[in-house]
Amino acid sequence: MKYYFFTIIFASQLAHAGPVLQMNQAFQSLMNLMPHIQQEADYKNNKYEKEIKENLKNLNTSFIQAKHDQLIKHDLFAPSYALISENLKETQSTFQKGKKDYSLWLAKETLSLCMDCHARLPMGVTSSFQNGELTVDTKKIRTPYDIGVAYMIVRRFVDAKENFNRSIQDSLIKKDDKMLLPFQQILMIETKIKKDPESMISIIDDYISKNNLPFLIKNELEAWKKRLTLWKEDKSLLNGLKNERDLKDFINRRLNPLKARDSFNDAYKVDLLLASGLISNYFFENQSSPSAPELSFWLGWIEKRLKKEEFLSSGDLFLKQCIRKYARYPVARECLKEYQESVEFDFSGSSGTQIPPEVEKELKGFKFLLDSIKK
Repeated sequence: MKYYFFTIIFASQLAHAGPVLQMNQAFQSLMNLMPHIQQEADYKNNKYEKEIKENLKNLNTSFIQAKHDQLIKHDLFAPSYALISENLKETQSTFQKGKKDYSLWLAKETLSLCMDCHARLPMGVTSSFQNGELTVDTKKIRTPYDIGVAYMIVRRFVDAKENFNRSIQDSLIKKDDKMLLPFQQILMIETKIKKDPESMISIIDDYISKNNLPFLIKNELEAWKKRLTLWKEDKSLLNGLKNERDLKDFINRRLNPLKARDSFNDAYKVDLLLASGLISNYFFENQSSPSAPELSFWLGWIEKRLKKEEFLSSGDLFLKQCIRKYARYPVARECLKEYQESVEFDFSGSSGTQIPPEVEKELKGFKFLLDSIKK
């Protein structure tokens, strides 16, 4: 009996070791690429072409091999995994074809998507890059902001925040306008991840007290502070969402009123980040929740709006997952409506809305799917 029990444990460890090893290999390739991704000239320089090609190939291969990880198949992570995998394939392909501008844009988006995906985990859970804390070679990374991104990916949030603060200080000294992005990353840490409005308010107060803070940045921070103050005593942040009743209460109190607004200003990114963190954590801890269709909708709804606020995300893929997987549920029609609006926004310009034929075909397919089920 003991031998049988040991065999089960050993087999389980082996099954877990595979995805962990592959994700560690992926992270190492990502770190090797970081210096080139940060410097456009390096990414396009023939001197580094062989190295970049090799690491793009290894990164792509590692993600393909990790597809058997059960966690990646969960509704909370499947959309991001699908988008990152698609991005990596296209990044490698376009680089090989010499389309290095587009390849670099995709590589930068992949970095942000990795960070976004790992931000959905509860605070006590480690990164999928299990040995990431041992492999962040900061000597390879040229700016505090990008070092912060690397630490965010492996969920070392104290180190990430320290480097984002360094990035802000550098911008204040140089008097440039590049400090909003590191401020947004700190906001993500304190809200979506830590769910600590008071800590973020304290950070904002400290920066606002400085005389050299640009006017527009100061206004943005003050707007965030107003929204953060309204969340300080929220019981969901204090206790978390423990069950379906808590989840429904949170949706009714916080999300439905937000959804009912015709529009909202930039300050509401605070609400979106806090809500995304709470719902993501609940979904992670309740993978068989009967509210899975609604959770997919709300994550899509929230992430879609965060994307408009310069937070790269997998919002559209959550909505498409909702349509495909939960087509028999009423919420699937809301997901289709949101996705269609997202597509129209993405492909609108001064000459009108020009939706590519492939995307039009996809939308018609979704509508046909839902109509056929209704009949």
